[in-house]
Amino acid sequence: MQKGICVALLVAAFLTGWSQSATPALEQKRILLDSMITTWYNHGIFNGGVLIKQNEKLLYQRCAGYANFEKEQPNTSATAFNLASVSKPFTGVAVLQLVNRKKIKLTDLFVNYFPGFPYRSVTIEQLLSHTSGLPEADQFEKTYIQSHPDEVLSNQQIYDDLERLKVPSLADAGQKHFYNNLNYILLGLLVEKVSQTSFQSYMKKNIFDKAGMKHSYVRQRISPNTSRYIRATFYDSIYQHVDSISNKKIYTDHSLGGTYGDNNIITTLEDMALFDNALNKGKLLPHALLKQMYKPVMLANGNYFFNGGTRTYTLGWNVNEKNAAGQFVAWHDGSLVGLTTMLFKNFTDSITYILFENRNYPGFFRRYLAIANVIENNKPAEVSLKKSIVREAYGPVLVTKGADFALALLNTLKKDTAWYLDVNEMNELGYHLLYKSELGNHKALAVEVFRINTLLAPENANIYDSYAEGLLSLGLKEAAILTYKKILLLDPKNESAKNKLDALTK
Repeated sequence: MQKGICVALLVAAFLTGWSQSATPALEQKRILLDSMITTWYNHGIFNGGVLIKQNEKLLYQRCAGYANFEKEQPNTSATAFNLASVSKPFTGVAVLQLVNRKKIKLTDLFVNYFPGFPYRSVTIEQLLSHTSGLPEADQFEKTYIQSHPDEVLSNQQIYDDLERLKVPSLADAGQKHFYNNLNYILLGLLVEKVSQTSFQSYMKKNIFDKAGMKHSYVRQRISPNTSRYIRATFYDSIYQHVDSISNKKIYTDHSLGGTYGDNNIITTLEDMALFDNALNKGKLLPHALLKQMYKPVMLANGNYFFNGGTRTYTLGWNVNEKNAAGQFVAWHDGSLVGLTTMLFKNFTDSITYILFENRNYPGFFRRYLAIANVIENNKPAEVSLKKSIVREAYGPVLVTKGADFALALLNTLKKDTAWYLDVNEMNELGYHLLYKSELGNHKALAVEVFRINTLLAPENANIYDSYAEGLLSLGLKEAAILTYKKILLLDPKNESAKNKLDALTK
């Protein structure tokens, strides 16, 4: 076995048709996928696993890299990973099971079950479809989190604060789609209230056990999470295990990372394939409710779609009834710091894709698309192998060797075709230094990054806005005033810049 690479073992007896029964065309696709994933791994842009199935036939399965780098444990089809927001379809199934048992109705008001709930017109269906208009937890809990940075909030505490604070809605119920974890945090509490058991127990008995998912569970609020690895900031040069990072400014999942309903189902590739089988066969829901689960939810104005596009959100899923390839598809993706997940169902061709990566690197969806296009005979999707100047060169060198050396390196690498330079990444680097850094000179370094970025993108008003923010952090008021004036030359209708300039010149 090549160190750090594993081809997943076929241990799930329900799956049929591996290499012995593969057609020549399918075998060629597997060879191409193997080559792609090996290349991605060798370039440091893939660390995780993928499983592809058609009905109950396994088309392809592959893992690469490590589940745990410190112990050199390879990723396999039995590696446990946190589904993150891919937990939401599971919660959707749980709620619809209660509907099937006539314990609740989708049209029921949430306040019927939680009498103190301030948003009296919100229904269960609106929570499932993200059309409730409720405020976001990370906003109304911001002050508390800032004063209690080590605390991990529970579902019940978030609900109690929502009831107590009576924060204004973002929109009237049923008026717009607005993706919001709070909806599913509340649904987790609803499942407990109606079933009179814990969410963890309910999911085990009614979903995991019924699907044969023996290695799946709901993570408890303060229990260890699965291994995930990140370069904590755009100026760090090494990957770190997320749970080893003490800086809560970086570990952004910490305070709101212990909830259930929206998050925290732990599973494996094998178990996810079993879940998909059970779903398709009607073991978890009758087919009539399955059909309703994937049916777009209409807004009050008669519109189905996010922002006038072709995608909508149903009862736990993103859905496109006719994508660019003419396929009916449903999916959910998820992310935590250092982790990305995907469950994608192509109903037209009866193909399901399950992916996870446990080391963060941009371009996850592009890699999924490249894999899917091989299987579905579509035009290949290119995945760039170029390295980021900002993340892998300029940022780390800036904090270790100083601004002059970093700039010289940046100018050199700009001409190298193996590298790319992204001004948005530069902007992000500046903010990491300004707000996440524990370095002694972090503000001055942030301003240096923003300054260089204005030279790289001299017509970008947003980048000048970042520069002005950095200047003000150093108390350079006059320079900030000139910068806001520059923003208004580029974007005369920029109300934020007008207001900031007015406040500085009074």
